[in-house]
Amino acid sequence: MNPFEIFYYASFCHLIFVKIHPFQDGNGRTARLLEKWFLMNKLGQKATFVQLEKNYYKQLKDYYANIRKLGLEYENLDYKKSLDFLVMTINGIEIE
Repeated sequence: MNPFEIFYYASFCHLIFVKIHPFQDGNGRTARLLEKWFLMNKLGQKATFVQLEKNYYKQLKDYYANIRKLGLEYENLDYKKSLDFLVMTINGIEIE
């Protein structure tokens, strides 16, 4: 995978997990951990320099707004509206 694909799929794993919402509590934390795990698996130790959690915290309002753009009910999600969420990781790298 090229770097673009790595960040795209890491963000997409995060988004899909959040929208599946398998737990009563901790879905966002688990999704962020899954995203970081994916990056570490593909990038190795360099992934520790990507401050996903800090970026999502700084952009918390946008984080939740971008997740909600897809819709609320799992059966009706529109993943064509996911681009704003998917680029948050890349934008976080540019901010830092």
